[in-house]
Amino acid sequence: MMHDYHDALPGYEPAQILHDGCNECERRSQLPDHGIADLDLLQFTLAWERAAAWNKRGLDNVSRLEQPALSALWAVQLQLERLGCPIGVLPIC
Repeated sequence: MMHDYHDALPGYEPAQILHDGCNECERRSQLPDHGIADLDLLQFTLAWERAAAWNKRGLDNVSRLEQPALSALWAVQLQLERLGCPIGVLPIC
């Protein structure tokens, strides 16, 4: 399935990892992994940082579709923080 043209969607925000109004983003958001497995390394890193920013200070441009993915990434960050990994910093293995 192909993404709709994101730039033409109402309320389009380039920083979002999934965009409201896009059929493919909607499909991915509903997957058990909330679309996280479909992200490339750059998108995953940006989503990781975005999840931290959203939960630490709030963001005014979070889409409805990306909220489940950002929440899942935040939960993992909280667990990793207990192991000494700083919030918002992607651990390098």
